[in-house]
Amino acid sequence: MKPALLAIFFAGILLSAPVRGESAFGGGEGITGEVLALAVQKDGKVVIGGSFTAVNGVTRQNLARLNPDGSLDASFIPQAVLGPNGPVAALLILPDGGVLAGGNFETAGNISRTDLVKFSAEGVADPSFGSQEGGIATNGSVAALALQPDGGIVVGGSFSTFYGKIRHGIARINPDGSVAAAFRQSETLNGTVAALAVGPDGTAVAGGRFSDPSQNARSILKPSR
Repeated sequence: MKPALLAIFFAGILLSAPVRGESAFGGGEGITGEVLALAVQKDGKVVIGGSFTAVNGVTRQNLARLNPDGSLDASFIPQAVLGPNGPVAALLILPDGGVLAGGNFETAGNISRTDLVKFSAEGVADPSFGSQEGGIATNGSVAALALQPDGGIVVGGSFSTFYGKIRHGIARINPDGSVAAAFRQSETLNGTVAALAVGPDGTAVAGGRFSDPSQNARSILKPSR
């Protein structure tokens, strides 16, 4: 058989062969909607956020947790408790085992929380975290979260205020959810911070679609601590 025909023959075999992977993970009806954020816990459980209404046929509003085998963890945010009432775009596992969820919503875990909410490891919304300004974190939305070595949390998104403080696109909060004063104010950043990473020294790097004339930066920025 000529080389060209051999290539076509084997390509046909590959295309017709089933794709094998972790077929057992998440087996069932899957997600009714879309997943926009993922975070894996130390115990192997996977927290998912996005814009969805059910997981494997069980009602879940935009936030859920899966067991290591992909089945729904029914203990996290029980069906009687509603998750965020809008999309979850960012997730962060906290040192105490809690889950921080950011996005574009107004209520979560049956309490009023705008764009940012902390759940305990058991899936209970923390009423004390971010309680200032009535729990209204931003005047826009949260798109990215990152944890610093000292426990501080960097938040990125599309906003100009954060818990009542002037913050454009990026902010830092303390472990208790209060706004950190010693962080770059970013008054001139214009646009959305959609990605964050933190180095070993705690310095954050922000990416997205924005410009910052004061830093001569466009779409990527390394703010001061």
